Amino acid sequence: MNNLLSSSGRLRRAREAAGTGAVVALASLAAIGCLSAWTTAGYAGSPAKIDVREARVLLPVIPGRNTNAYFRIVNTGGAPDRLRSVTSSAASAPELTVHRMNTANGAYRERSGDVVIPAYGEVEMSPHGSAVTLRSDASWRPGDRVTFTLDFQRSGTVTVDAVVRPVALGSPP
Repeated sequence: MNNLLSSSGRLRRAREAAGTGAVVALASLAAIGCLSAWTTAGYAGSPAKIDVREARVLLPVIPGRNTNAYFRIVNTGGAPDRLRSVTSSAASAPELTVHRMNTANGAYRERSGDVVIPAYGEVEMSPHGSAVTLRSDASWRPGDRVTFTLDFQRSGTVTVDAVVRPVALGSPP
């Protein structure tokens, strides 16, 4: 009788193990199928792909003063990227900044860290968010072009010409 019970117990454990193994095997096959479909669609392993679609720099009211440059940065790749720095041979001391407000509702710019451009997303710099603050050149006129080099963590450097635009009250820059 003891032999029969232990034989039946072994049979039950073998069935449970086989059932568990079948569930694990099916889950693995489903995961492999989903990953294969993701890869076939071109999404897996897709690197960041950065494109700067708009670039402008504001002409300050007082020539030679600080101003801001704004860029619309689009990432059509499957991985996020980070804008680490901006340089320009035509502009003095460009730095990444962000718009802030103090307790008296006064606005100011503060140096920021990297700007993250999400996978399949974009960042549009503006007076109310991220920007590049720089010292303008007193000789700039509306329509002039200023060359900037944007340095990204994954995509490397992207060089773009920003159009100098006057500040227009009541309309976006």
